[in-house]
Order: sequence, then C-alpha cells, then structure tokens
Amino acid sequence: MKERAGIIQPIPKTRDTQKDLNQAGKIGLAMVITFAGLVGSWGLACLIGALSSQGIGQVIQGVFSAINGM
Repeated sequence: MKERAGIIQPIPKTRDTQKDLNQAGKIGLAMVITFAGLVGSWGLACLIGALSSQGIGQVIQGVFSAINGM
C-alpha cells in the first residue's frame, strides 16, 4: 500500500452573504421594534401621569395650546 505524503491544502472558507444580510436585518428590525415599544411605553406612562395630576380637561387644553402655540 502506498503512503501519501503530500501538502494539506486548506479548505477555502466561503460565506453566504445573503444569509448574513438576512440575519443582520432581523437583528436591526428587532432593535427598532424594541426601541419603539420603549418609547411608546414611556409616552403612555407620561399621559397617565398627566391625566392623574391635571385631569382630562387640563390635558386637552394643554394639547390644544401646544398645537396652536398660545
């Protein structure tokens, strides 16, 4: 039986760039959704705080004042 003595050639590394882009897109989308959820929760908490301290009439008046600039 012959023994093979040769140079071991490295296996070329190939990457699936489309798969990498899809994974990066999923991560980015998850980050955007998480941040939007946090901002929405903060807005809701602020609205509840304003309603509890000022009442609905003052909050509506404040919204119209902010829109009109008066």
